[in-house]
Amino acid sequence: MMPNAHPAGCPCHLARLGSGWLLAWCLFLIGVLLALPPPARAAEPAAAAPLVIGTRTVHVFRAPLGALTAAERADTARQKIARAFATASEGWTSVAAQEGGLMVAIDGQPLFLVLPGDGPEGSQDSVASMANQASHAVQTAWRESREERDPKANLHAAARVLGALVALVAALVLIWKVSRWLRDAVARRLARSVDALPQAVRGARLSGLFLGIASRLCVLLAWGLSGLVLFITLAYGLNQFAHTRALGEGLLHAFSGLLLQGLGAVAAAVPGMFVAALIFLLAWLATQVSGELFKQVAAGQLKLGMLDKHTAPATRHLVNASLWLFALAMAYPYLPGAQTEAFKGLSVILGLMVSIGASGLVGQIASGVILVYTRALLVGEYVRIQEHEGTVTEIGLFVTRLRTGLGSEYALPNALVLGNVTRNFSRETAGLGHVLEIDITIGYDTPWRQVQALLIGAAEATAGMAQQPAPYVVQSALSDFYVAYKLVVYVKATGPNARSQAASALKASILDMFNRYGVQIMSPGYYEDPAQPKLVAEKDWYAAPARPPNAR
Repeated sequence: MMPNAHPAGCPCHLARLGSGWLLAWCLFLIGVLLALPPPARAAEPAAAAPLVIGTRTVHVFRAPLGALTAAERADTARQKIARAFATASEGWTSVAAQEGGLMVAIDGQPLFLVLPGDGPEGSQDSVASMANQASHAVQTAWRESREERDPKANLHAAARVLGALVALVAALVLIWKVSRWLRDAVARRLARSVDALPQAVRGARLSGLFLGIASRLCVLLAWGLSGLVLFITLAYGLNQFAHTRALGEGLLHAFSGLLLQGLGAVAAAVPGMFVAALIFLLAWLATQVSGELFKQVAAGQLKLGMLDKHTAPATRHLVNASLWLFALAMAYPYLPGAQTEAFKGLSVILGLMVSIGASGLVGQIASGVILVYTRALLVGEYVRIQEHEGTVTEIGLFVTRLRTGLGSEYALPNALVLGNVTRNFSRETAGLGHVLEIDITIGYDTPWRQVQALLIGAAEATAGMAQQPAPYVVQSALSDFYVAYKLVVYVKATGPNARSQAASALKASILDMFNRYGVQIMSPGYYEDPAQPKLVAEKDWYAAPARPPNAR
């Protein structure tokens, strides 16, 4: 045994043996994969080879014929047609049956064979139909080839095109002259009709608006007719020359197809529009019925559960909006173009815009609904919201309106009203009217009982103040330099203007009362005693230009 040899059962020998077997298995698998046949490929559609003569497509070859491919069939047919056009005298085409298809010939000379496989995939055209179409196309191409080589025919075509251009200019001039005459006639008729209307109905700009719309409609009609005449002239001119006749026929075919498609779309949309109109009519009737119902509830003639004259207006808006939204959702599938991708894309864009931009709007509506149904405040109540104070005139879906005593109106967003503390002066005491509070600060050297008596005396001496419940005074604060008093009185006035006048009269009475009894008011701040009391003597109450109530 060699010194460096290893026994047969040692680990190194086993490792080399395992590596050899692994390499052998890999080579075997690679050989098997290479020996496997390639996977079967799906049959590819035959390439289309159009046969174009001049500017016309005579036939499209798709199926091979023996060893000839579709492209080779097209080249062979093109060469035969070129030779036939050079020698044929009459140009009569024919279709004859042959083995496997139909032969198209001109003046007895065979041109090409039409096979069943030449039709497009899924087409229902028969071999006879394709052969007849090819025969007519060959005959048309033969005539056009003769016409292209005829100078006299080209000269006549140019003359006809020149006459068409002259007729085009005359038609355009006539269209615009008639358009101006029609515009002036409509303007005069509208002016007379608008002038006959009452001034209140007519408005300041109604006449100019109608005249502008009528003028633009006449201009639009003239442009439309001019474009139609120009298109007809262009198609006619292209149709006069053999080389451009196919293009003119294509324009007319496209226009007629578009017109027929539009008429078909209108005819197909009529039943759906009828259903949509019926849905909207039912929705309108439902809103009219709900409007009458809620009108009776708002007038106090009818009460249905939680519905009363306070909740009826907001509920009417919500119900009518829900009815119209439901009607729109039901009528959407019947609207013209609702199933098109453009309509769907526009609907998605509008929905995204509404969802992004209407978040605050929805919040205002929700806040308005909460205000109405929780009865946090009612129309006609006198409230204070932040620094805004006045009578509630409207609780809408978006804003709450307050009318102040000075005639101003505040429109507060419903979310602001719901998110802030509302003080309702109309609910602090039973009955009609409002609570009125007057804050005043008096120094510590004035007896508080005297201050209370003066304030109550001023309230009793003011007209418009209720005696039941009786006015009262509370010390609301003991500050560093003065005492804060609050006079609480009940005002019988119901409107915001009357309340403001009553508050002003009460403050004037307080000034007179304190001046009469020599009590000075040091508000809002009090720092030191003045050298002389800050009072107005009673003899000076009506200093010029003021006059006593009895004076003339």
